[in-house]
Amino acid sequence: MKRVPLSVLLVAVALVAACGGATANVAAKPSTPPGPVTTYRNVLPGLTAVAPIDLIQSVLDFTPGAASVVHKHTSSNLGTVLQGQITIKMASGDKQASAGEALIEPLNQSVQAVNMGSGEAMVAVAFPVLHGAKPTAPVAGQPAPAMPNKTLYSFTLAQPSISGGYSLIQQVLDFAPGAQTLKHQHGGPGVVTVIQGQVTLSTDGVEKTYSVGDSFSELPGHTLQAFNHGSTELMVVVTFILADGAQLTTNV
Repeated sequence: MKRVPLSVLLVAVALVAACGGATANVAAKPSTPPGPVTTYRNVLPGLTAVAPIDLIQSVLDFTPGAASVVHKHTSSNLGTVLQGQITIKMASGDKQASAGEALIEPLNQSVQAVNMGSGEAMVAVAFPVLHGAKPTAPVAGQPAPAMPNKTLYSFTLAQPSISGGYSLIQQVLDFAPGAQTLKHQHGGPGVVTVIQGQVTLSTDGVEKTYSVGDSFSELPGHTLQAFNHGSTELMVVVTFILADGAQLTTNV
């Protein structure tokens, strides 16, 4: 048998490789879009619903030196400082909370929230109140603040289905451009407020887009998926009422 020179074999192999004949075609796996990042998370456990309630979520803005009126709370509340620092002034002593920290005001005591810093402060606060009730009551005879704070956004979820023991769970979620959640369901009702960017929400396959300042509810029994289809960062603050023993999120 005539032997083929090694140099000829090497050239042949190079030509086959160059034409792709020696490489199996492998389909590239599609990349999985990133999910949202939980920037802040705070929980207020040990609550009980014995009558129909409303869930009110508000986003409050405090310029440097701004303050709320002196007020009282007759129902529980859970806040998360989104930016800056807030000082709660009360008879038992001042209490401060910085970005990411929980802000919980005591019940039936005169309190006042003040931005004593040099920068802007912002806080998201949720109130589960008896149906139709107000979340705060001004204290009579107290002077109005020289520079009052502002309520940027507020939304009320009237009479969500909840009874017995529950917790409030408040989260700030950050979606990079292109990020999305998995399809999921929630074990309790919640309120979502957009504080940056735009979110597209699919509810049982029907999509709707919400912008800064918009709020909406997410209820058990619906299949949900949230998308950031925009080119900029998306940030939302969410508060859920979760019955004791229930699971907040289940992917489907």
